[in-house]
Amino acid sequence: MGEIIEFEYRGLNIFDEISTVEIAIEPLTKRIHVLDTMQVVEPEYNFGKKRFQMSEGFQKMTEVLCTKRFQEIQDQSTEQWVNDMTWIFYGSKKSIIKMEQCEITEMPKATLANEIHRFDLFEKYMVRVL
Repeated sequence: MGEIIEFEYRGLNIFDEISTVEIAIEPLTKRIHVLDTMQVVEPEYNFGKKRFQMSEGFQKMTEVLCTKRFQEIQDQSTEQWVNDMTWIFYGSKKSIIKMEQCEITEMPKATLANEIHRFDLFEKYMVRVL
């Protein structure tokens, strides 16, 4: 892993309570790690469509991230920037959720304990959710 920028984002969880999300950005690899144990921004499962979708909290967070100066976004919409990044969510579910090029993949936590480096996961967050 190269340079990592870490910070916190505060938003409303599914119970309308203010909660904190930890974010680690790897600008060189275009990877964003999100530790969200209170369901503020992690993808939500749509039972009607039988797949994960991005939550309203995620949309709000990405708008905030796009306005930060450390991100060099030129001539890109928020949607384009989100799609260019790989998002890895370490959260409340039994899986790590990875979104890459609009595709969402579930990776069961139990099988990832010894595979942290193989899947380019953020060890600091993995230790906290295992």
